[in-house]
Amino acid sequence: MQTFVALLRAVNVGGTGKLPMADLRALLKDLGYRNVETYIQSGNAVFDAGGKPAAIARDLAKALEKFAGAPVGVIIRTHEELSQVIAGSPFVVEAAADGARVHVAFLAGPALPTAKAALDAIVAKYPTRRDRYHLVGDTLFFHFPDGAGETKFSGKPLDRAIGVIGTGRNWNTVLKLHAMSER
Repeated sequence: MQTFVALLRAVNVGGTGKLPMADLRALLKDLGYRNVETYIQSGNAVFDAGGKPAAIARDLAKALEKFAGAPVGVIIRTHEELSQVIAGSPFVVEAAADGARVHVAFLAGPALPTAKAALDAIVAKYPTRRDRYHLVGDTLFFHFPDGAGETKFSGKPLDRAIGVIGTGRNWNTVLKLHAMSER
């Protein structure tokens, strides 16, 4: 068995995708996963399971769609992968000052080859925003010095730019999930 972190997309955000964490825990246990824990209400779970991450993501997405009646994006990471994300952050100083202003978008796969140009176009379109990004493989780091509430790196424009689904967490949540997954 290995410890995994499930990051669900668009769960309990802005009044959409309602999924009580008690229901998520029960669903994960019904799939045979052990030592199930959730963190806050935005679809974060840590659990132990056998199998490969892709199979776990597929099985969990299928069970969530049956439960919720609509597709739910599922991104799976291991503790080691979270360790690599933390070690690879280009915004360490900013995260130490305010972890709520540094975010990580966990992607379902590598971004499109055109992603950097598309992300640069978002930056150029909104020159008064001070948002910064750094793309590495299937991880997209952000620093939002003015807060995430008004960022243009969200929703459909971001999805189109990177070409793959993802889900974001602030740095404080990344650190908490990393600590929870250390078993």
